[in-house]
Amino acid sequence: MRRAVIVLLASLLSCAEALPDHVQLQPAAEGVDFAMEPPSSSAFMLVGEVTGVAAANDAEVAQDAARNDLRNKAAALGASLVTIDEATGEMMLLQDKTKVKLVGRAYKAID
Repeated sequence: MRRAVIVLLASLLSCAEALPDHVQLQPAAEGVDFAMEPPSSSAFMLVGEVTGVAAANDAEVAQDAARNDLRNKAAALGASLVTIDEATGEMMLLQDKTKVKLVGRAYKAID
């Protein structure tokens, strides 16, 4: 019985998500700003949906890393503005970490 519990615990830990606890903001993403509301369609064009995910022992650190991940992905689409439509935070099972997931939309200025 003890062996079964150890095997079960080991398999649960090995299946745990491997999420970054630190995401470095890329130089191209430094120009990506956050907006509280979608911008005017006459000034910006929607280029796609982006998701930023991170996990850390401190919820604020996880949120900062997820925001950097979101900005990096928006920059990869050529965006200069991003909105956050969904923000979730949850404790990770059997880990002393908080997982933060941000889902938003990336916009590019119309030339």
